[in-house]
Amino acid sequence: MHTVEIKSEAERSLRDKVYTIYSKWIKADSTVPSGSFVKILFKGEHVGYGFYERIGPIGLRVLAYLSEGPPDTLEEIMRWRIQRAYKLRTLMGEKAYAGYRLVYADSDGMPGLIIDVYGKTSVIQSSSIGWDSNKMRLAKIIVDEGISQRVYLKNDQRGRKEFGLPVERAFLIGGGEEKEIIREGKANLVVDFKLGQKTGFYLDQRPIREKISMMKLDGYRVLDLFSYNGSFTVHALLSGAVNSVMVEESPTAIKIALENMRLNSLDSYELIRGRVEKICDSLIAKRRKFDLVIADPPAFITSKSHYNKGVRAYAKLIESVLKLVEPGGLVYISSCSYYLKENELLEMIKKEAANNGFGIRLLFHNSPINSCSYTRIIDEQLRYLKGYLFRVE
Repeated sequence: MHTVEIKSEAERSLRDKVYTIYSKWIKADSTVPSGSFVKILFKGEHVGYGFYERIGPIGLRVLAYLSEGPPDTLEEIMRWRIQRAYKLRTLMGEKAYAGYRLVYADSDGMPGLIIDVYGKTSVIQSSSIGWDSNKMRLAKIIVDEGISQRVYLKNDQRGRKEFGLPVERAFLIGGGEEKEIIREGKANLVVDFKLGQKTGFYLDQRPIREKISMMKLDGYRVLDLFSYNGSFTVHALLSGAVNSVMVEESPTAIKIALENMRLNSLDSYELIRGRVEKICDSLIAKRRKFDLVIADPPAFITSKSHYNKGVRAYAKLIESVLKLVEPGGLVYISSCSYYLKENELLEMIKKEAANNGFGIRLLFHNSPINSCSYTRIIDEQLRYLKGYLFRVE
């Protein structure tokens, strides 16, 4: 087995059991192939096991520290990690028919890997050469452990393309339709592994969707911005809303949204394809008003260098939303930009409300801990989503 030496500068990371080690903290060794399962050394002593990556800034993915008491082969470590993750989800009452995240990267000691379970299918998404090389072994473990019958590989995220990793969408075990239907509150929702975003669904917004499903929205007019698969609209209409205007740019997302409307026998909606910014300006010009406005945009701040531009985009969106909601109406707005913190989003809401002469009553907080659960306290980079449901007064 190859070995990789960690530099002394990374001592604190090792002490904190950080699982993603940057290239600058390891002693590069051109004789070790990328993706190799290696022994990790620190000051000449064996301290753990991992994948030697050398992909972009990532040098090493730690799979286990010896202090955690792991097995000593890759197959056994993978099974050990999957078993631990599954046991925790079982403890917390997760159900496959509703969909749940089985493995969340570093938080489960499997950095560079996401596994979501929907019904009888597990969906794997990797950003690691090491996991790519062991995808079939991983799939077999999932099935052997009774977690799902099928395993689908969805390696199509943008980051893979940037680092020269291949795009792959295929069943690793099983076959058939590349979809599942999950049950969330009163709603039946399609998870499309092939065409959908992420692993086919946005599990992170479940807390606010469940809140909407509990609300009494009789007579409410809804505006669903960045509506994606229409899941917010489905919940709102099933909770009594009289109609919903969905705004979405992606034809693929619109196709899935229409499927969700049919699946739930809903027809009180209008679907507008176009850029949200332009549609909002048009609705404002027409003096349209809504009783519930939902704004779940993509990340406007994708890096530190885009912070100022992104903040302006969020401020403009909040301003538009406040012009479209009826006084006394409700707004849910969220941000999946890691570089925008919870308090910053709340301050922007407060500022734009004051500028438009509104008071704000906070009703629900979709916190990073609720939306991105199962993270260790040190894995701050995995807690990105935050959102606020509030009443405009």
